[in-house]
Amino acid sequence: MYKTASISLCAALAAMVAISSPAAAQQRDTRSTAVTHRDLDLSSVEGRAELSRRIDQAARQVCGVGERQLGSNIMTRESRECYRSTKREMEQHFAQIIEDNTRAG
Repeated sequence: MYKTASISLCAALAAMVAISSPAAAQQRDTRSTAVTHRDLDLSSVEGRAELSRRIDQAARQVCGVGERQLGSNIMTRESRECYRSTKREMEQHFAQIIEDNTRAG
């Protein structure tokens, strides 16, 4: 069972390759972070809510949500797509772990 999951911006941006030019995609920074759940009781509603909050925070961090882009506070299209894709990917990753913990709890 995984105790920590890493999120990579490269994986999140894979869906956007068709949108971006190959040169632009290669120039992007690769960011990663970890989402831990070892301290959470994933069989409880509270534990799952905290995991969801951590996933959201990690996706925001990895995708640069909230970072100023060209003097604007508006989230870029790429950041929005990265955030949605990364969050969905991590939720799918943790779905089996949550299910296993719920059954065991």
